[in-house]
Amino acid sequence: MRIPRVHIGTELVVGSEVLLDRSQSHYLKHVLRLQSGAALLLFNGLEAIDYRATLLIEGKQLKAAINSALPLQTESGLDCEIIQGMGRSDHMDWVIQKTTELGVSRIAIFNAERTQSPMKSTQLEKKLVHWRGVAISACEQSGRAVIPALNFHTNLKQAIAASSSESGLLLDFNGDALASALRPLPQTISILLGPEGGLTQPEIQLAKTAGFTSVKLGPRVLRTETAATAALAIVQSSLGDLS
Repeated sequence: MRIPRVHIGTELVVGSEVLLDRSQSHYLKHVLRLQSGAALLLFNGLEAIDYRATLLIEGKQLKAAINSALPLQTESGLDCEIIQGMGRSDHMDWVIQKTTELGVSRIAIFNAERTQSPMKSTQLEKKLVHWRGVAISACEQSGRAVIPALNFHTNLKQAIAASSSESGLLLDFNGDALASALRPLPQTISILLGPEGGLTQPEIQLAKTAGFTSVKLGPRVLRTETAATAALAIVQSSLGDLS
């Protein structure tokens, strides 16, 4: 059986014990049916390290005793960002899950002009917590130990201003093939795409003025969540650690 990986949002120290929260305890004890003494892997989302631990069950309380630290090589050497126009909730979850598995460094989501249900300020905190949970689950499954940064911007102008990538790619049917735009090799890269209805012409012009290069993925129309994943996979294959 694969050793379960659990995210612990605090400093992890070899030789110490950490308390597992209610949802983690329920999953380990009642879903996986683990017994006291079972092996666990813990990570805190900030460093590329897994911590080997032993499950301790004391009545209803579950703890993990940290035994050793295991440096990982599951983080991509490519600093890559996805700048994604806000789409449907399930599509955003899909983008976050799959790009996290593929090794994205940062995900910036913004209210696009064609976003059907723009994010309201009253929703933001709850939604960011949810998105982070999706990313954490993807890290637990994929073996990543560093959680990608997640940010929200009220419009594309703010999202572009917040980006520090050396190279920017705009997914656009009028561009050249994506693979041809990856020379010379950039050290950091951002991939920009719109929501289900795409970006408007003013948004496309804004991106181009900011230095983004128009690229396309091929002759077929891809859903926004498919496009983000496919583009990142191509970039990781060319510049990152996918082979």
